[in-house]
Amino acid sequence: MAIACLFTSCMSYVPTTSYVSMEEDYAKAFVGSHHNVIVSSLGAPDRQTSDGAGGTILIYEKITTTSNSNSNSIATAYNVNYYSKTYTPGAQTNTNTVTTQNTSYIHVFIGADGVCYGVKTNHQKKVIDEEAVEWNKKAQKKNVKIALWSYLGVMGAAAIVGALFGGY
Repeated sequence: MAIACLFTSCMSYVPTTSYVSMEEDYAKAFVGSHHNVIVSSLGAPDRQTSDGAGGTILIYEKITTTSNSNSNSIATAYNVNYYSKTYTPGAQTNTNTVTTQNTSYIHVFIGADGVCYGVKTNHQKKVIDEEAVEWNKKAQKKNVKIALWSYLGVMGAAAIVGALFGGY
């Protein structure tokens, strides 16, 4: 059985998950489109500013604030009141709060002619290495076959040894 385990060592690699910018996706969708098409697609911008060349920058922003709090209580020595002869357990509570603020944005650059000429964003999309996922599926199938043949080989060898030596 130990030999079977040697033959079935883990044959896989972890599929990588990465995050890539969605800037190219937005550029494909909006560059060359008229201002009205973009506003009908994304809605009214949160604000607008000049691009310095007679055009405008449509600014879409979403600000999210996340707060996480930890609190723990620690038992401390008893509080003793000698006059009333009471004993109450002491406690100390520690609270830690972490607040994170993230700004998600899309900046759409509109030329003086009303046509989009560029997009900037910090939006990201998740990308999984599909090749690694497929490789792992194939490797798992091979591991099952190798384990079966290894097990049968070990059992066959044990049967031959048992037949030759008349048992253990």
